[in-house]
Amino acid sequence: MKVQLLNPTLKFKYLLSFLFIFFSLQSYSNTLCGTIEGFEFTNGHESVSLVDSGLYAVSDLPGKFYINTKVKGASQSVKYIVENLDTGKKYSIIENRLPYTFPAGNAAWNLGEGRFKLTAILYKFDFGLGHCESKSIIFTLGNETCSADAGTLTADSETVVLANGSAMIS
Repeated sequence: MKVQLLNPTLKFKYLLSFLFIFFSLQSYSNTLCGTIEGFEFTNGHESVSLVDSGLYAVSDLPGKFYINTKVKGASQSVKYIVENLDTGKKYSIIENRLPYTFPAGNAAWNLGEGRFKLTAILYKFDFGLGHCESKSIIFTLGNETCSADAGTLTADSETVVLANGSAMIS
């Protein structure tokens, strides 16, 4: 006794239906993708915008700060990759709840000072599925002091007299 397979036409109809549904869902999900608008140091009450190549003194930032990714539109998760450019150490997390923060859960920054590269990857779905977009910035975090030389001033003559609100110096 031979086993008969399903009708090839029926198989084709199932395959065609599956492909139609698959591509319909894909096109729908592409319309619901958010964008990364920027980053900020915040503690939930105060915030300081984070810009590429920025230098930030820890004393000028909010107490117990963390990094928040500002997003616009629909999204479900953000993957953070933070690299300390001085030590080469990398840290990676996926945040599935708004606000999308590093460290996750609004925990305070705990990576210390140094030069960092922050990469945030925005996803349509939880657990880093359905890539929307990614942005990277580099910033320096530390208590830097100014090392600029103020220069010198020299008078044009041995005595300088203030006349009509001005004096000549070089």
